[in-house]
Amino acid sequence: MPTNKDSLYIDSADFQCLEQLQNNAVDIYLSTCGIQNCTSGHFFGPGMRKEYILHFICEGKGIYTVNGTTYELFKGDVFLICPETEVYYKADANTPWSYVWVGFQGIKASTYLRYAGLDKEKLTGHFENTTVILSYVHQMILARTLTWSNELKRDASLLQVLAALIDNNQSVVKKSHYDYPHLIYIEQAKDYIATYYDTDIRISNLADYIGINRSYLTQIFKKSLGLSPQEYVINYRIVQACALLENPDIKISVIASKVGYDNPLTFSRIFKRYKGISPSEYRYEHGSKLTN
Repeated sequence: MPTNKDSLYIDSADFQCLEQLQNNAVDIYLSTCGIQNCTSGHFFGPGMRKEYILHFICEGKGIYTVNGTTYELFKGDVFLICPETEVYYKADANTPWSYVWVGFQGIKASTYLRYAGLDKEKLTGHFENTTVILSYVHQMILARTLTWSNELKRDASLLQVLAALIDNNQSVVKKSHYDYPHLIYIEQAKDYIATYYDTDIRISNLADYIGINRSYLTQIFKKSLGLSPQEYVINYRIVQACALLENPDIKISVIASKVGYDNPLTFSRIFKRYKGISPSEYRYEHGSKLTN
């Protein structure tokens, strides 16, 4: 395990920085973080970084230049520096920015950034709640001594930063596509229905449970199964009801309750619509077939 001398911690009135962090992770890990209240005209570059670095602007404004494009950025904006890419950024002369930053590496770094809506083609975004990012960076700095426990704490705070960015991106962009193949969402929905079909299932709650919106859930159900989620729920309940109707000792009102209908009349009406006969007629016909 590396010793404390391998990391660099700087603490002054306007600048806190943690650098040269050692880490044993592969997927993603923190390599630097900091907080800075920049002076008028403070700049970096032109220069390169070896890791991905995200800057979250807490106050003020400045410019960020990369690949021949200059962005004017303000409070609530975020900008990404990609590894081995020449950049230049500078605080405004009259209203210099203050920002927090996190630098990280790992084989999943670019993937998580893409989920957050940032990559080499889109290097800036907007994240209004910089206070929460500031709190995560403070947690990183508090865990600056190089121990196994603190390594996990720093990386956990980094993941919280990225998760907040991903949540922010999804709420802003209103994604019409999702991270997993649609069949996985359908299987999750079917499992949920099989578990809770005897309760008052609301399709909006079902969609929230599996992490997609209701319209997308309806779209993939119709595409894959040829019916809506609500129709699937009703079909599933009818199948369960038919199995219960094989037992003549169970009252139809009890069966209605067991398959999610508090009102037996509502159950009978829906059953007849789907099966063409009433529950009692189905029980009679099915029972007579069994005795023949």
